[in-house]
Amino acid sequence: MTHAEIDVLPAGRKEIEDLTKRYLEGVRSVQFKGLEQTKELYAVLFRPIADVATKPRLTVVADGQLHLLPFDALVDDQGRYVVHSHVVSYSPSATVLSVLRGRQEEAVAVRPFLGVGGIVYDKSQTLMAQAAASNSVSGRVLRGLYDLAGLKLPNLSQSKEEVLYAGRLAGSESVFLMGSNATKSAFESEPLKDFRVIHFAVHSVTSPKYPERDALVLAKDERKGDDGLLQVREILNLPFKADLVTLSACDTGAGKLQGEEGVTNLVQAFLLAGAKTVVASLWGADDQYTASLMERFYSHLAEGEDKAASLRLAKIDMLQKYGDQASPFLWAGFIIVGDGSSAVSFKTP
Repeated sequence: MTHAEIDVLPAGRKEIEDLTKRYLEGVRSVQFKGLEQTKELYAVLFRPIADVATKPRLTVVADGQLHLLPFDALVDDQGRYVVHSHVVSYSPSATVLSVLRGRQEEAVAVRPFLGVGGIVYDKSQTLMAQAAASNSVSGRVLRGLYDLAGLKLPNLSQSKEEVLYAGRLAGSESVFLMGSNATKSAFESEPLKDFRVIHFAVHSVTSPKYPERDALVLAKDERKGDDGLLQVREILNLPFKADLVTLSACDTGAGKLQGEEGVTNLVQAFLLAGAKTVVASLWGADDQYTASLMERFYSHLAEGEDKAASLRLAKIDMLQKYGDQASPFLWAGFIIVGDGSSAVSFKTP
């Protein structure tokens, strides 16, 4: 970097946040057709920035409601999604990004991949939370729960193959925690700092009132008093050196807005615990489409593309494969936070 510039957005904070809220209310619907809203957001966020069209990579340090906005799903002046023209990644701050890039100089973790998925959720398993909510959209199975109380957890039929596919690409020394073996205690007993990539294909639960209780829902082991909930407050105490942690579950990139501190969520927890980059979702993750997106993401990683470019190419693959059926709800929610500019080595150092 040789210089810095400041471009002031003419639109005020209230206008930007109101536009963002309306967009987010719509985009969480599979049938979302809010083209004018996406164009309007592009006009107020991108158009005032000098030379933005000539910059192939964008790193977004967001504020307020913009933490929840997938910038690559906005539509530019040519009617194209930004994902077609830019590699977009996110960072909590410029300082954090500098620190994360500094970690790339550390010794590479010795083991390629740890995958968690294929969990057979007990039909009687419930989560004690503050309010009940449905865990399906138009009959789709979603990989998340929102303060769920007393509702059953559906199995994620695609999660096993998703994890196995990524692990096979990563290398023969990949480790899999699958089915009833995918407990919290089993995960915590692994040498976590030895893995370059850690992938979860599981349910998640979020709690806006108590964000430190946000959790990935793993298998239970009642004999060990293991409730299966890997919570933010527990993740913060685990050792990671992973180049990439993928949270293939609902709402893992969302969370409680904390003013200048950003968002308290699972992503923040993994970064603070030592991960360099985290892939997460800003809203519900459809089981079938998510598995397809992740397959393409890991395929591009295995080809040597950097992390942010791999996610971008996976999204473009989805748009090309599904055409008009690929509403932003199905692909745009996944974002990459941290240092997305480096590749991941799947070969043993």
